[in-house]
Amino acid sequence: MAVPAVPASFLVHLADGRTWSGVQFIPGGFVCVHTPDDPGGICTIATSTDDLLADRAPGHPLHGARVEWAD
Repeated sequence: MAVPAVPASFLVHLADGRTWSGVQFIPGGFVCVHTPDDPGGICTIATSTDDLLADRAPGHPLHGARVEWAD
């Protein structure tokens, strides 16, 4: 049986100074970001960190955000 990959954690630094936590479950795979301010849910899921940040309109919390991977 194959050993599963260890999840990789990262931070999303929002343009307004807040920080959200995220994890990537498979290298190069989908990500989940804890979004505590979202009244509709507790996390945002995307196919990659690039897709998470892509095409965010001004005013959206992820507009201008950057990802910092944990060591």
